[in-house]
Amino acid sequence: MHRTPGTRRRVTSIAVAAAFVALVGTTISVVPAAQPAQAATKQQVESPDFASEVYGDPWDYSNAEDQNTDEVGTSAAISNGKLRVALRSGDHVSLVQTVSGSLPYGRDGASQPIDASRYKRLSFKMDQPFTRQIGAVYWWTCREKTSECGGGVTFPVTPGNQVYDISLSKASTLQGKRPFSGKIVALRLDPVVLPAGKSGTALIDWTRLRGAGGDHAAYPPGTYGDTVVARRPRPVVDSPNASQGVDLATKQRGTPWVFTSPAAAQGIGIKYATILGYNNAGMTARNSGQYPGDSQLSLPVSRFDASTYHNLAFEYTYDGPYSLAATPGGGKMARLIWWDPSSTVPQIGNDILTYSGVNAREVNLDLNAQNDLDEDALSPKLGWAGRTVSQLRFDPNEDPGALTWHLRSLHLRADPVAYGSTTVKFHDGAWVSGTTATVSVARTGTSSWHTIAKNVAVKKGSNSVRFSVAGLSQSKYRVRVAVTHPGVATATAKSPVVVAMRR
Repeated sequence: MHRTPGTRRRVTSIAVAAAFVALVGTTISVVPAAQPAQAATKQQVESPDFASEVYGDPWDYSNAEDQNTDEVGTSAAISNGKLRVALRSGDHVSLVQTVSGSLPYGRDGASQPIDASRYKRLSFKMDQPFTRQIGAVYWWTCREKTSECGGGVTFPVTPGNQVYDISLSKASTLQGKRPFSGKIVALRLDPVVLPAGKSGTALIDWTRLRGAGGDHAAYPPGTYGDTVVARRPRPVVDSPNASQGVDLATKQRGTPWVFTSPAAAQGIGIKYATILGYNNAGMTARNSGQYPGDSQLSLPVSRFDASTYHNLAFEYTYDGPYSLAATPGGGKMARLIWWDPSSTVPQIGNDILTYSGVNAREVNLDLNAQNDLDEDALSPKLGWAGRTVSQLRFDPNEDPGALTWHLRSLHLRADPVAYGSTTVKFHDGAWVSGTTATVSVARTGTSSWHTIAKNVAVKKGSNSVRFSVAGLSQSKYRVRVAVTHPGVATATAKSPVVVAMRR
């Protein structure tokens, strides 16, 4: 189904703060750089950190996931443990991003919002060259990122390598002056607000959206003079996970949709694109034909229960940059389209944003977790959960140009199932000697947790605990792991999916 170019694009624009707006009281302290390590005489516990606790991965710029560089106003790159940001008029860094009219997944702020009651300050270490300039922090409580649901504060910037520690709970002075409270779905840092014609570069060592703590609460774990900032645990539940569920294509045709050879694409109909070949990157194709912005893959399926097969995952990349513009080079979004046998009307899924280069990674979506339909979908709007699917289509992108793209795999999976027992796997990303764990499970729809293992000695790397259904009811269970560092703190993490336990 072809859509008129321009009607499916989501482009968000906001006003940038004026370069010399009035500063807000004492919203910031510039913390002197940490002194060389001495013999530590005291210890403080790391302050709660959003990225560490919610993602299990702090913004320390040690990996590409720490910053989606497609969501930086001008240009940025992660290298040598730093985020390098080009400073120009309108520059910004989206720490937590969301885009209205798209399906949230991964680190999207709509699926993993900021709890403003726990994380109230933004601290970061930045080296930048300018004097007599300011920076700004913006936030929003709605996905549309309108002024009415937005707020923000400004802060003075200082030349050289400095640690900034900004209070977000002070009076909001930007946009609609909405206070930093409730659930925040988008957070943006403008490292330096520059007038047109000025440019430079900022290097950011680390960023923390943090809670309360001691006099070194702005800092990540480490030794600073005579003080050790001790690491909080960073538990991550690795199993059960969605990849362990039964795959629809494997169930129905005996082999998954992994497009590294022509055989894997047998029976698939392709429209408005030309297949160029197959290799380890998958199926390589180029948009073509009458409607190049509507490339389509019709996937051969027998009727299936959508509520059962609801975990969508695909590996997809393309040549060139990310853009949502309604022009050649834009339209970097995919979508799922399906039919229920009770209606001839296609169910048009909402936009799934796809990023470029180092930001491209496997997309994972739970189609039962939200309303999956495009807001302009045709009636009747039946949705996914609870339906039967008789036809299935995947549209890789809506770029009206001759985009070359690569689809390596596409999976629709059920929740994992275990008979009798299964193995829970987890790790602590901030492991220290003496770490222990308690592992619990809870049936879907309940808040009562049953402990299956306690005082587990945690080793560095992967850890395993057996989960037996003996003595428990057959049901779907979510797993929770609570990890404790000796004398420091306890942190918890839950499994990304449930596991169906059967006897």
